[in-house]
Amino acid sequence: MTVNIIVKKGSSGRVSDAEVSESLAKRVDREQAAEKAGYKNRMRRIRANADKNLKASGGLRPTAVYDMATLIRHEQQNPGCTSDPTYMKEFRRDNPECNLR
Repeated sequence: MTVNIIVKKGSSGRVSDAEVSESLAKRVDREQAAEKAGYKNRMRRIRANADKNLKASGGLRPTAVYDMATLIRHEQQNPGCTSDPTYMKEFRRDNPECNLR
């Protein structure tokens, strides 16, 4: 079986690396804006069910509940932030809907 490959000549229709990067950056910005828009309602809904759904044993009690999409967004914006205790403390302070205490 033969395969015919048709190659267009010339630069028409080609996209530069800069254009691809800009397009991806705009897409990420739109996705982050959409994620942020629903954040508070989503976290309030999760938080309302957290106390009855989270049961810790051995005297341990969770201090906060996080939405994975939110943590991933923060990690993308500030690499390494979710492993920084100071950043997470400030995150809980700035986002009281996450706190369980």
